[in-house]
Amino acid sequence: MELKDIFFIKEDDWYRLQAWATIAYDKDKNEISGLMTAVPQKDGRFKIGDVEILKQENTSTNTDLNGDAVSEYMMKYGMKYNNPDMKFVWWHSHHTMGAFWSGTDEREINAWKNNSYSLALVINLKEEYLFRVSFWKTNGLPLEQHIDTTLNIEREVPKVHITDAMEKTYKKLCSSPKIIRNNYISYNNQTNIWAKNENQLVIEKAYSKLTDTVEEMQDSFMDGTLTHKGWKKEVAKINKKCKTLKYPFRLEVHNMNKHELQAILMTKMPSELIEFDDNRIKDELETLEWNRSFGMGGYGWQ
Repeated sequence: MELKDIFFIKEDDWYRLQAWATIAYDKDKNEISGLMTAVPQKDGRFKIGDVEILKQENTSTNTDLNGDAVSEYMMKYGMKYNNPDMKFVWWHSHHTMGAFWSGTDEREINAWKNNSYSLALVINLKEEYLFRVSFWKTNGLPLEQHIDTTLNIEREVPKVHITDAMEKTYKKLCSSPKIIRNNYISYNNQTNIWAKNENQLVIEKAYSKLTDTVEEMQDSFMDGTLTHKGWKKEVAKINKKCKTLKYPFRLEVHNMNKHELQAILMTKMPSELIEFDDNRIKDELETLEWNRSFGMGGYGWQ
């Protein structure tokens, strides 16, 4: 069995992680952490579960578990499973930031060093993640190796079974009224603010590209590869292009020092850093963006 196939988590436990991360961000704009178990199964795989948060102190960039609470958790589940091959998983959230291993994360991973291997997971609010297996000894030799691998999310098989015949019947019998008024298109009395024309598609594509670019800029600013001066320069470049191309949006300009800007970027989603000429356009683009997959290489506005 390959490493990428060994570890799995049930859908309910995965969304429990996401729920804790959401609460911490919504309430305090903080990260959050906790522990899980990795229990060996009869098929040779390990089930990740028993998601819990423990007593802890958190900030927007750090999370610190209480040592006594960690010991209590390990004792509780050690007694429950009574299996020498089980492991514990340290997990934490990065809320709106990307899923990456910060210097603080690396130190926490090192704190779990043992005579075999340890497990760590970082997630964010977009359901991105990194799952790491840290090997501390191989055949008794202190050969350390850290491998980021797959955590398989096992989802329930849909209970609704749609047949081809049903789809054909639906297509034959069902339709939506379409009424064109001036430059608007209305479906079931819900109005789309633009007709689907070439100009709209250009703006939609530009907005998607901008949100990707802002996300990458945020991550780069947080890991130090984009400086305070560099951030302002990128914002100015983007806004100049938006003005030239007459896009109905631009990036917010934050005239503040590095630490103040860092606090803003750690607590806002990329879309929250974009200003619009019209709230109707804002709502339309954000709705479209919500259903779009994330990810683009490089600063797309350079």
